[in-house]
Amino acid sequence: MTTGNSKPFDKRYALLLFAIALWMWIGYSILSHSTRHIIKATILQSAKPIQSIDDPIVPIKKEVLWIDKLYFPKGNELRHPLYGYLGYRHDFVIYFDAKFFLAKKEPVRFIIYSDDGFRLKIDGKEVMEYPKDRPFSKSEKEIMLSKGEHTLHIKYFQGFGQLGIVGYYQEGSKRHLIGQDGEALHFEEQ
Repeated sequence: MTTGNSKPFDKRYALLLFAIALWMWIGYSILSHSTRHIIKATILQSAKPIQSIDDPIVPIKKEVLWIDKLYFPKGNELRHPLYGYLGYRHDFVIYFDAKFFLAKKEPVRFIIYSDDGFRLKIDGKEVMEYPKDRPFSKSEKEIMLSKGEHTLHIKYFQGFGQLGIVGYYQEGSKRHLIGQDGEALHFEEQ
């Protein structure tokens, strides 16, 4: 086969160009759909039933996920918008760890909806908890935080039945999912 200028057309160049375009498209797809490492979620499935936040865990499975927001909606199976259904239905614990920077000293309200219980710590100090089994319910607490870097740790447990955990924080009148940046509060990539 020849082109308009009488030089032979080598199909290998077309194949090479196609392979480069495909490689670039796949790379873009992966990067554009990858989550930022904002919140580390460590999930432990327990061999024994869990009925409260301090019950001992006998781990039979461990999984670590990186999520961009604390949003596992109410349901019968653990689900996150980035990962879909995760296969966890009962007797598991999740440890959520994140770092954030607060640009100025101000009160921050934390709002946690959970089924079952949870414990929230900021800078290693317990802020609030619901230690027992409950239906999907709201807990909230406002604390004064200083300007600077802070750590957030949430321990969540699921016993049996419905499950879910969704976390928010509020600066002034604006509410944001934990993991998403606000005006003065910015989560750090880990």
